[in-house]
Amino acid sequence: MAFAVETFAPPAWREAALQAAGARIATFECGSEAAGAPVVVLLHGLGQWSDAAWGRLIRHLDPSFRYLAFDWPGFGDSERPAARYDLSYFVRVLGLVADAAGLDRFGLVGHSLGGCVAAAFAGADIERVTQLALIAPAGFARTPRFLVYGLAATFAPALFGWRPSRRFVTRTLRDAVVDPAVLEPSTLERTYQILGETGARDAYRRVYAGAVSTFARRKRLHAQWARYRGPVFCAWGRCDRYISAGGLRDVVRVYPRASTLILERSGHLPMIEEPARLGEALRPFLAQTSQ
Repeated sequence: MAFAVETFAPPAWREAALQAAGARIATFECGSEAAGAPVVVLLHGLGQWSDAAWGRLIRHLDPSFRYLAFDWPGFGDSERPAARYDLSYFVRVLGLVADAAGLDRFGLVGHSLGGCVAAAFAGADIERVTQLALIAPAGFARTPRFLVYGLAATFAPALFGWRPSRRFVTRTLRDAVVDPAVLEPSTLERTYQILGETGARDAYRRVYAGAVSTFARRKRLHAQWARYRGPVFCAWGRCDRYISAGGLRDVVRVYPRASTLILERSGHLPMIEEPARLGEALRPFLAQTSQ
């Protein structure tokens, strides 16, 4: 069934760049420029970039907040260093970006890979995170698909040397949503072009290889993430084919007081598929400790 697609007007991002972990990091800000405005950092998932991930959602969030998004190293407009790309690396990058941006305390909103990093960062630096919002986060439920990719990246790295076909890229993105009409043609094209870069494909390989150790340490990591006792919100698409919405049970085991939301018309990308509904839930959540 096809759903009505909301007209998309790109946000007015304030684009810049900074250095972190030896790489140039592309940053994107939106919302308030006031010195005392509460800050929310937005963390995109694997293979995405800031505008593609957050461009629709940002219009439904409180404009009195300052929103900082950045492209992870290896993705989007950021450099693609030959780094480890494991969980500890991404946590380190987040801390360095926050330091370089002069952020003291801030909320975190993370999707997929970004959700896993957000949870790990909050558990490691519990006083710095004011709110933790997770959208279909990786790292909670066991995900056989990613484990297979991780083993392939570890033992058959040459598989990631081949450029994927345009058809494969299109099918992969369409599998992430309920209604493919929500996907901008420019997003499909840019994803294909990025995957034409050897550095980008190598970043994918290294992320998947790093995921193997995350799978192996899952229980221990969850215990560390549970150190964060601040407000937690988790949203999941009912039709997520990449990370099953059943993972919400694992999130609640780690954060028993978390508020949750199932988005019935979404797959793995609810911030693109149902931005108004997700924004409606995030606005009061992010405001509750922003005083």
